[in-house]
Amino acid sequence: MAEASEAATVNIELNDEVKIDHDQTAQQGTQPDDFVADEDGTEELPPLTYKDFVPECLGVTIEGKEPDYAEFSTVIEQANQWLQTVPQFTVFKCETISVKLGADFVVENDVTLSHQSSNGRNVYLRILRVWLIKKQDLESPVQQLGYITVLPEHSSGDLTTYLNSLATSAANKQLVDLMIPSFDNIKQTLEKINRHLLSKPIPGQILNMETLVLKCQEASTTDKLDTEKATYTEGGGNSKLFLYGFRIFYVVGKPSLETVGFYDEQPDIFQTKEDFGLKIKFATFNQTLAKAAKWLKKQKGIRVTNIQSVTVKLDRNKCGSGPWSLETTVPGYTENQSLVESRYTKIIRIYYVNDPKTKQTARYADVTMASRLFIPQRIEGRMFEGFSKTLTRTIKWLHKTGLPLFACETVKYHLTNDSEGQGFNDERLDYMVNTYHGQLYISCIRLYFPCTFEEPPPDKADGEDLGWGWGWACVVS
Repeated sequence: MAEASEAATVNIELNDEVKIDHDQTAQQGTQPDDFVADEDGTEELPPLTYKDFVPECLGVTIEGKEPDYAEFSTVIEQANQWLQTVPQFTVFKCETISVKLGADFVVENDVTLSHQSSNGRNVYLRILRVWLIKKQDLESPVQQLGYITVLPEHSSGDLTTYLNSLATSAANKQLVDLMIPSFDNIKQTLEKINRHLLSKPIPGQILNMETLVLKCQEASTTDKLDTEKATYTEGGGNSKLFLYGFRIFYVVGKPSLETVGFYDEQPDIFQTKEDFGLKIKFATFNQTLAKAAKWLKKQKGIRVTNIQSVTVKLDRNKCGSGPWSLETTVPGYTENQSLVESRYTKIIRIYYVNDPKTKQTARYADVTMASRLFIPQRIEGRMFEGFSKTLTRTIKWLHKTGLPLFACETVKYHLTNDSEGQGFNDERLDYMVNTYHGQLYISCIRLYFPCTFEEPPPDKADGEDLGWGWGWACVVS
């Protein structure tokens, strides 16, 4: 598996300690310092908030191209310095977010609608989103974060050399020479992660784990896969190979000797022949979540660390006319510009840590998972409210319901170009992509709860207030 950098970042050989540079000045940006004071003078903290950390822009090397940015590991240094200044918060979860750079390569991490060009060059920046909740034990030390990034191994035994050869071979090709079966599937990758963690434990306690989608190869380019590089590009008309990787965030401390796992719940798919075609229907999100909840109730000796909606591409045999098939453990997928539409679906991936201390305890036997999606409100046309504004409405909803949080995520949904209203069916998990057309995606907030709930009475202001207030959110740009 890949090698780790000095900051205990990429690739799985961890150092014995985590280097944290307290002297480097982090990008601070807007701070969540407009807290509301209670009558006794104490601060009223939100039940959930976030802060984005953006790699430092290092300037432009080649005129007309995107700027260079510091490596992704630097955002962990930023976050660790900032966490020292807000001891009233505890980190609930970390996410790696890919933000498409706007006009003149401006970082627009509060913009919720993004357009993926079908022919132009799309430039993305990876940032760190840290979700925060109110700290219950004010005497506990301030958290400091670390992470590792893991890629599937290649059958050649030397992943780095193989990836470099891919970049060379793709430079003069219109179509990528794809070798997906040569990589470990993600179950095999997980097994190797755990063997590594048993021999060289993470220096702390695992906070959460996530799945990354990483561009591995693109035709007509010499792009190389580098998990520490903050920026990456995608040519709309080029064939591309993507790999699934894992990123594990942890809280620095005494090694906890933890191993990790995940469980995938995929939607039921119903396919029937109809005239000369094939009719297909997917189970809804709530139906799929209900199945995942039944699985969770039966589990013993685990601690859930994250729930993520992972997008998986479906395959179709018989030259594109046969039934669709879904395999969630594949190491990656390909994208080729074609007249035939591609179909994708979201699955529900539950990550957990194996806890030998509670091996016989069914910690989640009484948990009945429920979820709520918070969608940015459309102002007009293709203009939607900012992500921080959506969080403001989310916080108001949490205050009304008083529900305990089980998990949260930033999740993107596909919109059609002629969509109206919220833009998509939030219960539908699958969507189709025509690679000759540009694609629209909207960033939403999904919360998970350990119990069912009833919607509170609607607040008139929720539907009318489309201003650009920041609320409790904090955006660094």
